[in-house]
Amino acid sequence: MSVDRQQMLETAERLNQQMADGIPYTWETLEQALSFVTEERDRGIHGRICYFAAFYHLDAGNQEQCLKYLDESVRCLLGTDQEIHVARVYNMIGIVAHMQNNLSLAMEQYGKALDYTAKYNDKMVHSIVLSNMADAYYLIGVYDRAVQCYRECIREFEKAGDDSIYSRINFRKMLSEYGCCLLHLDMKQEAMDVCRKLEETGKSEEIIRGTRLAANVFFTYLAESEGNREKAADHARQAVMALEDMRQVSSEYDSIQNLLQYMEKTGNIELLQEVLDCLEPKAAIEQNRSLLLQLLLLRLRYCSAQMPIEEFRQATETFFHIKESSEMIESNQVMYMLELRKRLQAAEEEQREQTKKRNKLLYQSEHDELTGLYNKRSLNRYLEDVFEACKLNEKELGILFLDIDYFKQLNDRYGHGKGDEGICAVADALKKIFPEDYVARYGGDEFLVVMPERDLAYAMEHAKLLCAGIRECKIPNEDSEVEPWLTISVGGVCAIPREPNRVWDFLSAADNTLYEQKKEQKGKVRFYQGEGKYL
Repeated sequence: MSVDRQQMLETAERLNQQMADGIPYTWETLEQALSFVTEERDRGIHGRICYFAAFYHLDAGNQEQCLKYLDESVRCLLGTDQEIHVARVYNMIGIVAHMQNNLSLAMEQYGKALDYTAKYNDKMVHSIVLSNMADAYYLIGVYDRAVQCYRECIREFEKAGDDSIYSRINFRKMLSEYGCCLLHLDMKQEAMDVCRKLEETGKSEEIIRGTRLAANVFFTYLAESEGNREKAADHARQAVMALEDMRQVSSEYDSIQNLLQYMEKTGNIELLQEVLDCLEPKAAIEQNRSLLLQLLLLRLRYCSAQMPIEEFRQATETFFHIKESSEMIESNQVMYMLELRKRLQAAEEEQREQTKKRNKLLYQSEHDELTGLYNKRSLNRYLEDVFEACKLNEKELGILFLDIDYFKQLNDRYGHGKGDEGICAVADALKKIFPEDYVARYGGDEFLVVMPERDLAYAMEHAKLLCAGIRECKIPNEDSEVEPWLTISVGGVCAIPREPNRVWDFLSAADNTLYEQKKEQKGKVRFYQGEGKYL
């Protein structure tokens, strides 16, 4: 790896660690990273930096900029050695759709994220995505499915043992949402288990502060289910205090919805008013119109009796003004998200086509065009590796060298088309008799079989089966002095590689054994017996 690329990777890892530690980014830091790690210098690592820039904008409440960087991130990550990180990008797109209350699109993006976590066996990100999917199920009231998702990702998180601040905060938030979901299904015993887990994981002041809202909303529901209204109200007030301390509220959307549901259910107008007074200005600053409309509607529905007429009139006008502009903006956002989905699908399709082309070129570079067997180029690489492995582990290595008897006479009499037919017949027989071994066309009418960890009995038996199989093809070769049919001769070696053996010693032993057999009698099999200089 070049020093330059190592530095770019280190830049990405520093930003990743900063996210894991819960340390906010500055835009200056991200700008420096984006100017250093450009797409031209390294497309994949640039895609990772774009993801961190998207995270910054999401944290700042700027969903439009967030989506633009996510779009670029997916495009740059696909098809590179950094593609493992694309699951996190799809997950964040799902989060934005989730925050816009577009749950069907959110589910679609979470599903794509899960596909990539499965492809790269990324268990930690898988649990995070599954948690978000559980939240979506919870919001639409499919509580049993939400519980299944929560349980699976809790198991995965506990097994992974990620102790970073960012992961611990996410875990406690997930536990809190899971607990609320259990209470909706009247599963109180399991909810008590969640309560104990929250107490066990709430040792750090930073983690407690980061999960104060979610945990207190759950404790509110738990106390309410036990009939302890006073305790429930106390936790609700703690949740309101957590809201007041929050810099931005979009990331706590699910906990806020649970809290508002509780206020509506219990009819605690005074506390509801505190929540509305706290949330409305924050939602306005973040330009979260859907949340702002919900809050204004709750104020008009439940608090209008306490409002002066002028205040009520102003609140109503504000509501309808925001509603009118919001519908247009939401329509544009939906169109943008749909356009983004099209671009992502196009990027994935292009990546699939590129992968097909690369795989085709790779196949062509390693396989013989006529027979489909491995070619000499790939054989040499494979032989070196397998030889060293057998020598290290003291395992037997078998090699067969074979060629077609009187192949020149076959071509001269019947033409090169018949010669190609004979070569393909040998190749087909090799594939059939040695399905689990390495078979290559060495060149012309010569073939080679590599059999790691096979003994001499196996090698001899299969070599004889090969000779018999070729004879059964009944391909005419009237100028052959062996039989009037196509035949082959085989030379083999089977031994444990030892110092000072090299792979070429084994090849020479097989090749020279074949040569000696053909001098004596073609159409037969001979194995190197240890005499001579080859091994």
